[in-house]
Amino acid sequence: MANYTLANLVKAQMALMGAFAKQDTRFREPAVWKLFLSNSEQFFPDYKNLRKREDRVLEANYFVRTIRALGTARSHNHTGAKGDSGILNPTWATKADVFSMSLKQADNSVWSMQEEFNNELLNSIANFMEGLDSVASTYLVTNRTGVNVAAVKGAFDATNDVYEITQSTNGSLGIQITKLVMDINKYQGGQLMIVCDSIAFADFQFQAAQGAANSTNYSFQFMGVTFVHDPSLTAKAAVIDATYTKGFWIAIPQNTIGALTWIPKQNREGVKTTVNMYGTVANPFDGQTYAVHSYEQRADGTATNGYTQDVLTEFQVSLDVALEKAPLSVATETTIFAFAMI
Repeated sequence: MANYTLANLVKAQMALMGAFAKQDTRFREPAVWKLFLSNSEQFFPDYKNLRKREDRVLEANYFVRTIRALGTARSHNHTGAKGDSGILNPTWATKADVFSMSLKQADNSVWSMQEEFNNELLNSIANFMEGLDSVASTYLVTNRTGVNVAAVKGAFDATNDVYEITQSTNGSLGIQITKLVMDINKYQGGQLMIVCDSIAFADFQFQAAQGAANSTNYSFQFMGVTFVHDPSLTAKAAVIDATYTKGFWIAIPQNTIGALTWIPKQNREGVKTTVNMYGTVANPFDGQTYAVHSYEQRADGTATNGYTQDVLTEFQVSLDVALEKAPLSVATETTIFAFAMI
């Protein structure tokens, strides 16, 4: 053949390295999910050992507030009613992600089998981080309180279950008003966690930077508050009300929400049988241990970059999750308060 084409070198391939290679596998820090995880053991100490299997019911007891108006006189024949307690049952949901690999898929690749497996596992973890963060964010919006007795520099919309603040008059006082609202609802003295949409986060970040040396000092508003950025809240706020486009945020007293995670004992013990394997993988991004289940089957892998007389291994990564809030005896009341600028 002319022009020496038969002697042409085959294409050269190299592996991209470092940050240049990692951008397509990036994912957002699961800040809302990690907010829930930070309180898990305080909710249910030793729950991982108590829940022996997926079908075992786990319950936690707590005391219910008994409200009485004060009397006006002493009496010799006074009588009273007993208090009460309640039970909280965690609601579990299994989250899972799957991938597969074949024995011969890396035989003629620039990547080793281990490198390809690491990439599959990284993508699975990334799916969990984005998926669980979305679940946590949706839980906050869905479980916002329907009870709010405050009416200071704003008003509670009992239809939307959102405390509304007029931006034109109180736009620079969002966090101060939030803290007052929480105080009036008897959440006093503790750390507040504020989950913000992008608009509110930018405004609060700017206001927090206005220190004592600046002409406008808003720094006093931000003591005792932890801010979390949740970009998905913008769309969720618009679903609640199309006018919520000037900032939306959720305030939660510290230690009043939590996430419980659990995996079966076979995974924890690393059980191997003739047909499958149970194992675990530690997720460095959220500090949790996930279950891994795998099994093998004979396959012709030619259609998926393997080869004939191949072996296909199917993998599933899973985690049981229960998102919970501190129990309250008043219907529709929760410790999760939504706010919006209007």
